[in-house]
This record gives sequence, structure tokens and C-alpha cells, in this order.
Amino acid sequence: MLSAPPGPADPGMPANQRVVFLEALSLTLREHYPGVLCEIRRFRAGLPPVMRVTWGNEASEIGCDLSGDGWNFVHGLDPRRVIGPAGSLSASARAVACALGLGRHPDH
Repeated sequence: MLSAPPGPADPGMPANQRVVFLEALSLTLREHYPGVLCEIRRFRAGLPPVMRVTWGNEASEIGCDLSGDGWNFVHGLDPRRVIGPAGSLSASARAVACALGLGRHPDH
């Protein structure tokens, strides 16, 4: 008997490229900035997923958008407000941390 391959955390919602990139950014943020909270929100109404990043009383919504240059992290769902390329996790994490008032991590 074959077992089913492991699926996403929420079996009712299939994984997609945006979620993969947001999960990678979440991991990078939490690794470099302990105490940062990240929650990926997936909607059923056809909206793309976003990640809510919280530090103290500050919070930001981060999305991921595909443009002619490739995948980019963006503020909210606005493709004009680019944070950085999805392939540059450390630089994008620094930009998000700076926007939340965290400044630079001592190791970076």
C-alpha cells in the first residue's frame, strides 16, 4: 500500500510559489531577528497570501509578486512597493526589519 506524500500544513489549501517564498522569508527573519513574529495568511477568496510580520507594536504585511524581473517581496499586495527580490532573502529580511524599526542584525 502506498502512502500519500506529505502535503501543506493546511490540506485544504495547496502550496503555491508565493507561499514557498514567504515561508523562506519568515524563516530568515526569525533566524536573524529573534522575537519577530511571522504569520502567513492564506485567503480562500482568490487573494494572494500575505505574511504579517510583527515586532512589538509594529507590524507589516508582506506579499510576493511575479513581475518581468522575477519574484519580488512587496509591501502588502502592492506590486509597485518592492522590498527586494525573493532570491535575496537576507537583503529582503534586512529591509523588512528596518521598516519595523529593528535596524541591522549584528551579524549582517
